[in-house]
Formats: sequence, structure tokens, C-alpha cells
Amino acid sequence: GSAVAQTPSGAAGEFWPAVTTTIEVRRKMRLQLSVGKENGQDYDYEQLNAGAMLNYRMKQILPQPPWETDDERAHHFVAGIGYEYLRSTENGETIGESRIVIQATPRYHPGAGLLITDRNRVEFRWIGANYNARYRNKLTVDRRFKLNNFRFTPYASGELFWDRNRHAWNQSQYAFGVQLPYKRRLMVDVYYLRQNCTTCNQDPLNVFGLTLNLNFRRKH
Repeated sequence: GSAVAQTPSGAAGEFWPAVTTTIEVRRKMRLQLSVGKENGQDYDYEQLNAGAMLNYRMKQILPQPPWETDDERAHHFVAGIGYEYLRSTENGETIGESRIVIQATPRYHPGAGLLITDRNRVEFRWIGANYNARYRNKLTVDRRFKLNNFRFTPYASGELFWDRNRHAWNQSQYAFGVQLPYKRRLMVDVYYLRQNCTTCNQDPLNVFGLTLNLNFRRKH
């Protein structure tokens, strides 16, 4: 479909709310369940998505502080496999997509409290009756801060997409956000994302995102 409206700047806007629940199933293994929605604020678009990812954490490199909500931050390498289902509706037309996802995520601590995360992700995609695959590389830099008892983690990220059928790097995203943890069970992630895509109906795209992360651990 084509755009029905755009913002004055020429970039369409979207709002992406999501909820992610992480369940520790073994000491080094956790199951991540997610549901989300993407709403076109300036055009007729809606996407619902749900997924499950099983992650295995290898080689812990830092001790975990007692208030940490994300166990994976302390591990040098995390591997994962999962499944996602998406249902998109644009201009009255609905299409479903199934994805099998494999990803590998190394992390580095260069110093000065910085954490660098390099997520490498391969998606095998069945979009309606069509098959495609793509590779995604996402680089994130963040740093934790504490003011009195208030903790927050600002971050910046950039992601590139390689499309198998088009044999091209056809999409890029960059984001700026902040993570706000509460104890060890809850974390709110608020961010702005800019997407550029040479093969998408909407290009560029401005996104405001809000993700609620819930974390459940086993008692060791």
C-alpha cells in the first residue's frame, strides 16, 4: 500500500508499545516472551507481533549488582533461537509473517563504565506465500548512572539490515533512549527511533517507543 498521510517534515510517525517478560528457566538459560504493537500515527498502518526467544548465556565477565534487571549485561556472549509471528494491516490489507530467528550477541567493556553490545541476528521469514531471509547487525553503546537512589541507563544504537532477496543493505535504524530500572523485576525503556528504508512504503520513519520489561528469576 501507499502512504495516506505524512508529517510536515515528510517523515511518517509511529508509536511502538511493547511488553517483554523474561523467565529464567536454568542458571544460564532464559526464556523471553514479547508482545508488541506498531501504530501508524500519520497513515493507515497497524502491526501486532508476538514472539519467544530462548537465550543461553556464556562466560560471565562482570559481577551482577543486586539491583540489575538484565542478567545478560554481565555476560560476554549470549546465543539465542526463537520464533516470531507478525500480523500487519495497511490500507485495509492484512498479511501474516512467520520468522525463525537465530542470534549471537557479544558484549565488550572498553572502560569508563561503557558497555558495547553487538547483536548479530538472522531471520528466516515467510511473508504470506513468499520466503525471504535477512541479516541484522545492531550496535548499542550504553552507560549506567546513579543520582542518589535514582538509576538510569542512557543508550544509543544503530542497526543495518541486509535483505537476501534484494541482495542489498536496504534498511537502517538508529535510536536514542533511556532505561529506567525498578528493583530487579521491572524496567521501562523509552526511546526515539529513526528508520530509513529504500524498499518500505514509508521512508523515512520517526518512532516513539515504550517497552515494559518484566524479569522473573529462579531461586538458586
